[in-house]
Amino acid sequence: MAAGAISFIAALVLVPAIARVCARWGLYDSPGPLKIHSRPIPRLGGVAILLALAAGILGAGHSPGMHAWPFWFALTLIWTAGFVDDISGLSAILRMDVQISAGVLLWYGGWRLPFAGNETFGAIAVCLFTILLSNAFNFLDGSDGLCAGVAGIIALAYVALPGAALGPLGLAVAWSLLGAASAFLFSNFPPATIFMGDSGSTVLGFGVAFLALDFYRANTTRLTTPLIFFPILLASLPLLDAALAILRRLRGRGSILHGDRRHFYDLLLAAGWPPRKVALATYALTAGMCLIAWLGLQREFAHAFLFYLLSVGALLFGALRLGSLRSKDSSSRAEGARG
Repeated sequence: MAAGAISFIAALVLVPAIARVCARWGLYDSPGPLKIHSRPIPRLGGVAILLALAAGILGAGHSPGMHAWPFWFALTLIWTAGFVDDISGLSAILRMDVQISAGVLLWYGGWRLPFAGNETFGAIAVCLFTILLSNAFNFLDGSDGLCAGVAGIIALAYVALPGAALGPLGLAVAWSLLGAASAFLFSNFPPATIFMGDSGSTVLGFGVAFLALDFYRANTTRLTTPLIFFPILLASLPLLDAALAILRRLRGRGSILHGDRRHFYDLLLAAGWPPRKVALATYALTAGMCLIAWLGLQREFAHAFLFYLLSVGALLFGALRLGSLRSKDSSSRAEGARG
C-alpha cells in the first residue's frame, strides 16, 4: 500500500511540472483529422507516469537487484521507445523490436505463461503477450481518461484479490500502477489537460502484462483453469478492442499498424456520447469484467468457463453491433500518434 501512496503523490506533483515543461518547449499534441481534441495539449505525461511508478516501487523497497533487473530493463526499454516516438517519431518496426526485447527480458527473468510448452515456444509466447498488451493500451489511449482508468481498475483487481496473488515485486508494481494511474486521471479525465503519449500508454500496457505474468508465476503450483483465465478476463476490454482492430485492418487489406477511428470509443463518440460518458462506461465495463473474473475463481471449472465465455461473448456482441469490424474511415496514420 505504501507503494501506491508514494506513486500517487509523485504523479500529482510531477504531472503539472511536466505540463509546464511541455508548454515551455512547445511539446504539444496538435489537432488533426484523426484526433478528437480541438486545441494543442501537452503530450509527455508518460514521463510523470514512469517516474511515479519507479518512485512507488523503489519506495516500497524493491531495488533493481538480481531478481528484479530484467523487469527494470524491460520497463526502461518500453518507456524509452515510447518517449522517442512522442518526441520525434519512431518506426513501427523499431517499436516492435523493443517490445520483443522487453518480452525476452521478462522470460529470462523467470516470468512465464502457463500454457507454454518448451523453452522456445515459452519465450515467443511471453514476447507476443507483452507486445499485445503494450499495444492494446496504446490503442485504448484515443479518448480522454480511458487508458489510465482501465489500467488503474485492473491494478486494483490484483491488489484486492485475497491471498498470495502476486509476488512481492508484482504487488509493488500493482500498487504503484494504481497510484500513478489514479493521480494521472486528475489531469486526464475529460476534458484532459495533458496526454500520456506512447511513453505512458505502452508503459501502462506493459505493467498490466507484467502483473499477469507475475500472477502466473506466484500461482504456478496451484493453477486451475479459472486462475489461468483470470488475468485475461481483467484485460478483456482492451484485448478485444485490439483484436478487432487488427481483424478490421486485415479485412480492409491495410496495414495493422495504420490507425483508424473505429475503436469502440470512437463509435460511441460518433453516436453522440460525450467523452465523460464514454470514460465512465469503459470503467464500468472493465470493473464488471474484473468482478466476473473474481466470481469465476469461486466456481467449478465448467461453471467458470461458461461464465467467462458468456461474458466475453457479450462484449464481442456489443462491439460488433457498434460496427467495430467495419473498415470505414480507415487512414494511413500510424497508431499511437494521438497520445
